[in-house]
Amino acid sequence: MSALAESATPGNVVSPDRLGFFFCLAVALHAAVILGVGFTEELRKRSAPRLEITLAKHKSINNDEADFLAQNAQAGSGTLEEKALLTIDKLRPMRDSLHSTPETLSLAKRQLAADNRKLLSTSAAAPKQAAEVDKKPEQTPEIVDGPSDTTQLSREIASLQAKLDIQRQAYAKRPRIRTLSSTSTKAAIEAEYLHQWRTEIETIGNNNYPEQARRQGIEGSLRLMVALMPDGSVREVEILQKSGHPLLDAAALRIVRLAAPFAPFPAELRKQVDVLEIIRTWRFEQSTLTSEG
Repeated sequence: MSALAESATPGNVVSPDRLGFFFCLAVALHAAVILGVGFTEELRKRSAPRLEITLAKHKSINNDEADFLAQNAQAGSGTLEEKALLTIDKLRPMRDSLHSTPETLSLAKRQLAADNRKLLSTSAAAPKQAAEVDKKPEQTPEIVDGPSDTTQLSREIASLQAKLDIQRQAYAKRPRIRTLSSTSTKAAIEAEYLHQWRTEIETIGNNNYPEQARRQGIEGSLRLMVALMPDGSVREVEILQKSGHPLLDAAALRIVRLAAPFAPFPAELRKQVDVLEIIRTWRFEQSTLTSEG
């Protein structure tokens, strides 16, 4: 009985006040945990959503069912089942009449890098972000210093090509000229025609030898070029080297006019030549005209 009395003394029994204190403390801790989680979830719900803004290069009509936010309305298209932002991780092939040069590729890479820097990403509040997007002026593409773009290059090359074509046509229209002189190698058909021409010149020249030169004993030689057309007509006559006597020079030109027109070109020669230039040395000596190569 004495042992039971000692165990029931007030020093060994927990008082009701202390139990109430611990109970209140436990309730407060649980409430703090519950309320803290609730505030965190509420703040998380109230935080502004993260917006992805894509820079639209082309402006179109208003789109009421837009998938992304940009400074201009732009209708989209494609074959993907899911919505996706435009990416520029691949170079667009240059569809042009020109082959891509290192200069044009470098220009395209710099332009794409500039466009990539313009892709905007922000986490500001939605109303504020929308207002900033509305107020932001339309951005103009960066002007990259460098050579002209492929369109300008195409125009310049097309212009040069046109000039070359004109020159080719002009060259193709030029007559096929063959020159017979002392240094040229003559084919059989050319040699035969030249022999006939020289014979006719000497015959006409001796029959019309200048009387004043015969009387005064004036002698000399000159270098003369006679250009003939396929029908034998004279296209041009030029004194390449004068004789020193105007009388003899004038006599040579007169003899050519008297002898013209000459015999037409043979058929085989017509196929090869449009103009035949005959360069000969004319000698007025001892009242006789001779023509040498």
